[in-house]
Amino acid sequence: MLVMGEPYDPDVAAAVTTRPTCELSKVYVHPDAHGAGIAAALVATTLAEARARGAAAVWLGVNQENARANRFYEKSGFALVGQKRFLVGDRFEDDNVREQVL
Repeated sequence: MLVMGEPYDPDVAAAVTTRPTCELSKVYVHPDAHGAGIAAALVATTLAEARARGAAAVWLGVNQENARANRFYEKSGFALVGQKRFLVGDRFEDDNVREQVL
């Protein structure tokens, strides 16, 4: 899922350097299909769509403790550019902010 437009989170807005930008908000692959190349195909298609809509970059947030997802996004060309913190219930979560210039 792509979210077009400026990031509203101040941590993200400060970390992301290329404009216009959009957020890769969600991409999920069923665990039974992990390793089959489906996630890479979904991300490639999403990046192409972002380009077609005029974005110069795509950013995403990924939990700092999710090593598998962080490796995947790094391998997919998303550079670590910052962090963001947000509240879930009464607990803070920390995400890495990653950006790919198109």
